Amino acid sequence: MTDSQESGRNQRAQSSSLYRKYRPRSFDPAELVGQEHIARTLRNAIGLGRIAHAYLFCGPRGTGKTSTARLLAKAVNCLDPDPWARPCNACTACEAINTGSAVDIVEIDAASNRGVDDVRDLREKVKYAPSQLRVKFYIIDEAHQLTRDAFNAFLKTLEEPPPHVAFVLATTEPDKLPDTVASRCQRFDFHRIPLSSMLARLRWVCQQEGIEIDDDALALIARQATGSLRDALGLLERMALFAEGAEGRVRITAEAVRQALGLSRDERLAGLVDALIRRNAGAGLRIIAEAAEDGEDLQQFGRQITGYLRTLLHLRAGGRDELADPAAREQAERFSLAELATLVRIYSGLELVLPRSGLDPQLPLELATVEAVLRLSGEPGTLATPARDASEAHSLAQPATASRSPRAPGPAPATAGPASGPAVSPREPDPDFTAREDAPPMPQAVAHSAGNGTVPREVETTRASAGSDSASEAAVLEKLIASWAQIRREVKASRSQTAALLTSVDPALVAGDDVYLVSPYEFHRSKLNEEVHRRLVESVISRYLGRAYRVHCVAPEEVPAIAPAQAGPNPEPAGTASMQDPAPESQATHRSRSPEDEARLQAAKSIFDAEEIG
Repeated sequence: MTDSQESGRNQRAQSSSLYRKYRPRSFDPAELVGQEHIARTLRNAIGLGRIAHAYLFCGPRGTGKTSTARLLAKAVNCLDPDPWARPCNACTACEAINTGSAVDIVEIDAASNRGVDDVRDLREKVKYAPSQLRVKFYIIDEAHQLTRDAFNAFLKTLEEPPPHVAFVLATTEPDKLPDTVASRCQRFDFHRIPLSSMLARLRWVCQQEGIEIDDDALALIARQATGSLRDALGLLERMALFAEGAEGRVRITAEAVRQALGLSRDERLAGLVDALIRRNAGAGLRIIAEAAEDGEDLQQFGRQITGYLRTLLHLRAGGRDELADPAAREQAERFSLAELATLVRIYSGLELVLPRSGLDPQLPLELATVEAVLRLSGEPGTLATPARDASEAHSLAQPATASRSPRAPGPAPATAGPASGPAVSPREPDPDFTAREDAPPMPQAVAHSAGNGTVPREVETTRASAGSDSASEAAVLEKLIASWAQIRREVKASRSQTAALLTSVDPALVAGDDVYLVSPYEFHRSKLNEEVHRRLVESVISRYLGRAYRVHCVAPEEVPAIAPAQAGPNPEPAGTASMQDPAPESQATHRSRSPEDEARLQAAKSIFDAEEIG
């Protein structure tokens, strides 16, 4: 081992974490990576001397919010005479902040100092002048964790702080901040770090640390970080420890990254997609079994196949992916855009279902693969095939009166013999049958076959379609329950108040175009049925299920009454009785009963445990 390798190894052993060691020290785009819009604004504010008294930094984790707050504090307190050259990183103020010895830079963790007493203590401390620097900075991290009373106590100080004090509030969930607080701050939204910028920064850090790394390994680490540079540097440090040998040489390969992080090989992901292209469920199941036998993390495998399909979706839609190889581009052309959207929707439902389901993660992954093949093949019984979606959309577009219009006369069935009774004019109503005005007319096939006791083809088709619809609704409900955790998470990203209502709500029934959710609490039911919350839940659920649904939130005890009412009377017994024997009076009354009356009757039966006796 050479002296330089020994010194580099000792330096790495004594240094702090990479993300702390390589914090940005200036607003240079090479250091404050991926946030050029924020760096330019703050640099201009410092150069022009227009510093605000309060800032709000929002964005995902690991994108530089706290580091930028420290940079701002350093630039404001820098002693360089040229304001456009700040921070200089050479004066005493910059050195004190870089080393962490500046007592006038106060970082507060709002997760552990969230009460009104902590804010009152802060209000007392801001009165005192800074001891070292010109301006005292209070950096409040995870500011959304403060309680409502703490925010109320903080408002006046935030609006009119002393001239020697500035506040920076950093949060990953800005929607949880009261509007009265957010409106008193200058807001800056931090973006996820672009992949190209992250690769350049990681490559520079590897050069500084003397780490040898393959380009494929670097790309894997950058993709795993999902836009967070702090996570990427943490993964790089972990891989450096994994790859370092006794001789002190660090060489990180793509295979080492996959082995350490439990990632699957690209060939395996491409093979699974090839199986989907060939509509070969068996080949897809064998690939999943091989991954399980090799000890790969199947939850990670599910996330990888979702990301791979998302890449294909981008390529098929005309987007760009710098790291996509020609094989991926060729696979993207083998699917339609609608098929790729369906595949991404199916596999993206695995991420939150697997950790909470308690199942072997291999089973949901296999079910998703089989369902994907069936959906691509257009097999009957699968959810929301394009043909079915088109027919349903067409039927919904027809006016309500169309269902009551008389059918065009058609040829009589070949099996229908001469009528044994007197002929009845089609315009002359039957005096023994009183129908509701809005009841649909009896099909002509039923009228022709009533005399000879044969079951018409239309009735058989109706029975088969009713059974198919029931099975389809059960499958939709099953998929909704499996995706419920992810649906709640997506709702939370759009509106946290609606997500809070869903914590005590569960899917219970799918009937036609209606989804029934249940909650034991009246408050949750009434709020969720309000338009602002209901529309959001309907849009997310419809996106996951592939078609438009209406959402209703009811009490659990109402579900048994809703299910029979939605199913309606059984057509087989009623139709058979009308064709074979004269209908009893109770059956005639049952036929003339409206759906609303039927729902009330079923509810009464359920509540009083009663039976209908005629």
